[in-house]
Amino acid sequence: MEYLSASEIAQQVREGKLTSVDITSLYLERIKEHNEKLQAYVFHQPEQALAGAKHCDQSGETEEKGLLHGVPVSIKECYLWEGTPTTLNYPPKRNYRAKETSILVKRLLEQGAVILGKTNVPTLLSDSQTFGPLYPTANNPFDLTRTPGGSTGGGAAAVAAGLTTFELGSDIGGSIRNPSHYCGLFGFKPTQNGYASDGHVPPYPEDNIGISIMNHTGPLARTMNDIQLANDVLYKPDLQRLHYLDTKGRNVNLQGMKVAYFDSLYGLQAGSDVRNAIHRMVNTIEKLGGEAVPIHIDKFLSERMLKTWTKLLGVMMGQGLPWLVRKMFYLKFSPSLKASSLPARKELKQGLSLSFQHFSQAMAEREELIQEVNRLFEPYDFVLSPTSMGPAFEHNHKHRSILLDGEAIPYLDYCFPFVAFYNLTGHPVLTVPTGLNKQGLPIGLSISAPHHQDQELIHFGKTLESNGYTFTAPKL
Repeated sequence: MEYLSASEIAQQVREGKLTSVDITSLYLERIKEHNEKLQAYVFHQPEQALAGAKHCDQSGETEEKGLLHGVPVSIKECYLWEGTPTTLNYPPKRNYRAKETSILVKRLLEQGAVILGKTNVPTLLSDSQTFGPLYPTANNPFDLTRTPGGSTGGGAAAVAAGLTTFELGSDIGGSIRNPSHYCGLFGFKPTQNGYASDGHVPPYPEDNIGISIMNHTGPLARTMNDIQLANDVLYKPDLQRLHYLDTKGRNVNLQGMKVAYFDSLYGLQAGSDVRNAIHRMVNTIEKLGGEAVPIHIDKFLSERMLKTWTKLLGVMMGQGLPWLVRKMFYLKFSPSLKASSLPARKELKQGLSLSFQHFSQAMAEREELIQEVNRLFEPYDFVLSPTSMGPAFEHNHKHRSILLDGEAIPYLDYCFPFVAFYNLTGHPVLTVPTGLNKQGLPIGLSISAPHHQDQELIHFGKTLESNGYTFTAPKL
C-alpha cells in the first residue's frame, strides 16, 4: 500500500475504494516509524495533514475534485508555504516562517493534494549531500551510511522509502537528478521554468531582490505516470508572467528514433556501473527499433560550459547574502575546487562578487554555448548521459575524494559535471532508474530532449518504464 502511486491513489479515492484519511494515516505512520533513521522530513504536522485528508473525504459528490484530490505529497523545505519554516538549513534564517505560499504549492493544494510536510535540504541548497547545522544528516534508504544526494536529498529519501507519493523538488546543479539517481527514482527537470517570484527560495521574498537563472523546479517520483501527473498540475501556463508555457509532444515510438549518448565529459569518464547501465539502455533502444549513436563533447566546449555555470551559480547563491557570508561560501568550496580537475575557482569568486560586468558577460557566454550545444544535438531526438560518476557515496561532509572503481575521484568531479551541463543549457532532462548494482545501490541515467519538448521526453520515459526501467524498493 505504501508504494501505491499518486495516480493510483487519486483514482481509488475518486472511486470510493480508498479514503484520503486511510492513506494519509499510513504515510504518517511510516514517517513516525522510519524518519528518525532517514531524516527525510524536517517539518510535518500530522494533525493538519489528517484534517486536510478528512476535508477531502467529506467533500460532496457534486463538488469538483482536483487531479490530486486526497493524495499525500511532500515538498522541499525551500518552498514557501505560509506559516512553515523555510530556513534552507542556514542559521541566520533559523526562525524564518513563510508569510506567503509558493505558486507551485498553491497549485498542489488547489488540486486537492494533502501536504505531509517539508523535506531536508543542505545549507543554502548548495551541496550534493543533505546536511547542515540546523537539520540532521539525511540518509539513503538503500544504505544508511550513504547520502541520498542533494539538494532534494530528504525528498528523494522520502519518495524511495514510501513516506510520500512524490516530491516537489528543484535543481540548479543536479538537485533533482542526482538524488533521483542515488535513490532509484524518476526525476524530471523541465525546460528552464523557475523564476524569482514563484515562491522558491532563494531569494527570500522580503529581500525585494532576486533573479532566477538555471533554476528548474520539478518532481521526483516512483513512476512515470506520477511524473506526468505532477507536471500537469504544476506547470499550467502563467500567461501574466510568461512562465510555465505549454510544451508540446507526441507519443514516442522508438522505431526510427535517433538517440545520442556520451559517457565522458571534460576528460572525466563515468564509472563502470554507469557505463554498464548506458550499454544496457543502448541495447534496449536498438531492440525497440531506435538508433543509438555515440557522440563526443569537445573538451574546450565543456570547459567553457562548466566555468560559465560556476560563475552563474555564484551569482544565484550569492544574491541577498552579506559579503562575509559570500566569502565564507567561497572558502567552503575553494579546497574542493582546488582538488578538482575543473578550472573554476576564479569563476566562483567572480560570481559571488555580484559584479554586473561578470554577470552580463556570463549571460552572453551562456547564450553562445546553448546555441553550440543545440547545433551538436540537432540530429538527435534524445541524448543519453550519466547523472553522476557513480552510485550514492558514503557521507562525506569534508568533501574528500570518492573512491570509484579503485580510483580516487575529486568530490566535485564525481557529483557535478554531467548535471551542471544541462543547468547551463536549460534543456529538459529526465533521470530514469536502471536497477541496482552488485552492492544493491541504484543507478540512474539522464536523458535530455530539445527545449520545450518536455511532453515528448515524458512519453519516452514511459516507453522505457514499460520496457523494464522501473523503481526498485529498498529493504528498510
